[in-house]
Amino acid sequence: EPQGNLVVDIGGGTTEIGVVSLGGLVISKSIRTAGDKIDTSIVNYIKEKYNLLIGERTGEEIKIAVGSAVQLEKELSVVVKGRDQVSGLLSRVELTSEDVREAMREPLKEIADALKTVLEMMPPDLAGDIVETGIVLTGGGALIRGLDKFLSDIVKLPVFVADEPLLAVARGTGKALQEIGLLQQLTNEE
Repeated sequence: EPQGNLVVDIGGGTTEIGVVSLGGLVISKSIRTAGDKIDTSIVNYIKEKYNLLIGERTGEEIKIAVGSAVQLEKELSVVVKGRDQVSGLLSRVELTSEDVREAMREPLKEIADALKTVLEMMPPDLAGDIVETGIVLTGGGALIRGLDKFLSDIVKLPVFVADEPLLAVARGTGKALQEIGLLQQLTNEE
């Protein structure tokens, strides 16, 4: 269909932003800011603020447990265990979702800036479609609490999290393979 759709796929290593219409990609942008970089930001924040060394996996667990892109009605907290940089002994600290939001601020801003860049490059005829249909978030990063509201407040457009965002890419690939003839037609045209 000649209708434009904007999808933001926040994976582990990259965030892919694409505008699709008529079965093809009209505009796309890929940045190396995604889940892994957000995890690293959390690790570095805890290291700097609390002098506590934790691993990447713990950073991801913290993101999942209490991470949020916007202020929550009831802030969440988690106890984090790691090694104190000063004493070298094992230690623990209580982190709130406010701490994690602060830690994630820079990578989330980079994703928002990339989204704004794509919106600025959009052809006018497709821009109206995006205003109407909104922006869809997929990938594991879409599960960060309040990310849809965070992005919506910045770009002033409706933003929605896809159903089962972790499976969206796999399901889309499966559907494309079911329509293999149409897929071959589209790839031959390019």
